[in-house]
Amino acid sequence: MHITTLTPPSGEPLSLADAKAFARVGSDHDDALIGQLIAAARARVETETGLALVTQSLRLTLQDWPIGVLEQGVMRLPRRPAQGLTAVRLTDGVEATLITDQFQLTPGLSPQLKPQSGLAWPWPHSVHQWIEIDWVAGFGAAETVPEDLVHAVKRIVAFGVEHQGSRDWRAHEALTTELDEWLQPWREVRI
Repeated sequence: MHITTLTPPSGEPLSLADAKAFARVGSDHDDALIGQLIAAARARVETETGLALVTQSLRLTLQDWPIGVLEQGVMRLPRRPAQGLTAVRLTDGVEATLITDQFQLTPGLSPQLKPQSGLAWPWPHSVHQWIEIDWVAGFGAAETVPEDLVHAVKRIVAFGVEHQGSRDWRAHEALTTELDEWLQPWREVRI
């Protein structure tokens, strides 16, 4: 299972001005660094929660369907919330068979991909083929990202500004503990 970003977010969930205000930075000297910290903070929040904060297009590449999908009849997409399904295809890297019309996607925070009613899960025709699933994920524009997730991004950026170049493991540990509390409600629990 491999996720590729086809279209990155058009912006970040936190503006440079808001990040600077939160981190109490008054000069423009570190704008480039703060911009990089915002992108890194968004990526960290997305990785730790399985979310896509701002709208982006993603591709999931599979050798075959994950274990349990056939029995459950649905597959959970690994980045959420899902806005819509773009394409499903079987491909060998040269030729592709588009099978999007054989699937439906339930969008939202628990996105579920399943075959259209009465259809079976299509399988690759050889060991040289794989499955690609393209979808649009994210809460939307920056202003639609939930405030607690934006706050987590702010805290990471402020920490990066304050502890620039620091190797204080206790401060890093404290940030990690704080982020765990902020992000816990957004982590998806699977049994």
